[in-house]
Amino acid sequence: MQKSTKVIVTIVAVVLFFILSAVVTGVRSDAGHSTPGIFGLILFAALIGALRAIWKKKDDNNDDTTTLQK
Repeated sequence: MQKSTKVIVTIVAVVLFFILSAVVTGVRSDAGHSTPGIFGLILFAALIGALRAIWKKKDDNNDDTTTLQK
């Protein structure tokens, strides 16, 4: 992926995280809770996983063998 595409996808992921986080917080506040709870933690972990997957560098190892096969 090109760097400009990664930046755009990162911005979309962060905006989507904020929207979903606001929805979760709003629904929980209607129920009388003041924190996002476990669903907020799940959303945060999903954001971190998405950002790591987007920005993961491709391994330029040209060998056909893996570390376990050596």
